Amino acid sequence: MGDAKGRVPLQTSAEVVRTCNAQAHELVDAITAAVTNAKAGINFLRAEPPDLEEVRQALNGIASDGKRAAEIIVRLRALMNAHSACNADFVPVRGA
Repeated sequence: MGDAKGRVPLQTSAEVVRTCNAQAHELVDAITAAVTNAKAGINFLRAEPPDLEEVRQALNGIASDGKRAAEIIVRLRALMNAHSACNADFVPVRGA
């Protein structure tokens, strides 16, 4: 994938950036869904009487969203580790 010095072609780096951006978007979606479910659960608990079945469903949604977020983070880590292994010689960017 890289040259003898471990550098990765710019096209490959651009692909990694695009993939990271897509994964980050998915991660934000999962976290947003968890927050929405949490707010819904709170509202269901405030009802008179509290709607415990809806609270249960909201909690299951939070658990599902959290698992989805964790899976996305695992994929991002794997992507970054694979990219780092191919590109061991990082060149510092001015101003960073």
